[in-house]
Amino acid sequence: MKKITLYSLLILYAYNGIAQQFVAGGGLINDFKNSVRTDTFSIEVTKLPKVIDSNFGISKVCFNISHPRVSDLKIELQSPSGVSIWLSNRNGRDVGRDYQNTCFRSNGFSGYIHQANAPFEGEFIPDGRFSFLNNGQNPNGTWKLLIADLREGESGNLNYLNLEFSENPMPSEGLSPCSFENPEECKCSNSANNCELLPDLIMLKKFTEQQIKEYSKDDPQYAGQLRFAATIGNIGDGPMETHGMSEWYCGDKKVDSLTRCADGKFARQKVYQRIYSKSSKGLIWKDRLAGTNYFDDKPGHNHFHVDDWVEFRLVKNIKVKGKVKSELVAKGRKVSYCLFDSGICSNSNDLCQEKGVNFGEKNLKNYGLGNYTDCKSKKQGISVGGYDTYGLLYEGQFIQLPKGLKSGQYFLEIEIDLNHIYREKDRTNNTLRMPVLISKQE
Repeated sequence: MKKITLYSLLILYAYNGIAQQFVAGGGLINDFKNSVRTDTFSIEVTKLPKVIDSNFGISKVCFNISHPRVSDLKIELQSPSGVSIWLSNRNGRDVGRDYQNTCFRSNGFSGYIHQANAPFEGEFIPDGRFSFLNNGQNPNGTWKLLIADLREGESGNLNYLNLEFSENPMPSEGLSPCSFENPEECKCSNSANNCELLPDLIMLKKFTEQQIKEYSKDDPQYAGQLRFAATIGNIGDGPMETHGMSEWYCGDKKVDSLTRCADGKFARQKVYQRIYSKSSKGLIWKDRLAGTNYFDDKPGHNHFHVDDWVEFRLVKNIKVKGKVKSELVAKGRKVSYCLFDSGICSNSNDLCQEKGVNFGEKNLKNYGLGNYTDCKSKKQGISVGGYDTYGLLYEGQFIQLPKGLKSGQYFLEIEIDLNHIYREKDRTNNTLRMPVLISKQE
């Protein structure tokens, strides 16, 4: 761990009431060398109220990073209790450099960090949610900025770090009254008194449209790949939630714990989908077997992934006996995902859109139901109104284009839960299909 030694200041000033800032210096960000090394920058927070929540809490994080390829970096903020959120994970595209006096807040006027181009300068909405930090915990103690370099070749420097705490810290994250602690406020979509609160998963087209790139056959890193982001939102009545019960398997053989199997891979765990229902007793639930998860130890992960979560396909339209049909050109492997809330839908934008309707706090009856901050073996998921995004440069986010593929228009298809393992409110909206122009692959 790096203890910040340059300075640590507490500044009080008036801004919508009392706001308090904690400022500190930084240090070296080490290059990736065969394994992930997370550089930890600590900052002491003192003399704040003992509880941070939606009334008073952490409202803004600012820092300056000098780095020639910021898409190498995964940046997290961790509270004294150990809760962490992603601020930015491998954003900046292939060659973007530097975070230039970059700030993060829930309503950053520069938009989402994953939609921006480096050098990043301004106030951005982070990849994670401030509500996971403003959760009633005590803010006094050691906060940490965690920076992991996930690709070899470049090092950098954190020049300073600034944390701000203020009233109304999350103006864009207003949740509905429905919660596990307040179940009587949860509602059925048909106004009934009793119902299942099923999730409804959709692909968020705008994320993929803004992060898609074809790489040439001689690219040193991604030769002949079509790479793209994939983001899954939940616009249903209840959360998509999975639970592991410590049932580990190497193939068909049950083992006692998470261990390496004979083939060198980690044992897989059976997982169960937890389905909530509204009843006269409040929220009740039942579990149903729903596939497996496994521990992913690749750089930038080190957490559990749900198996067979999405599939990628490149198709083209052909005419067969006068009818237009889709022909498969190439397919990505069934990609496993870590399920958690990397962001939250809002009616103020068109990120979470389905059939021309923007979904968010105004039209999702149980908006915010769920709380999934990371990808643990025992529980993970996507809240109502939450979304889970995998960026263009994440592992597995590509289709390998066949040699000899002709240039022209094709269609990218991304399908959620191809094998219908999980129960949902509506399965007809699980596939994104969008046109892409492909260059000739020699």
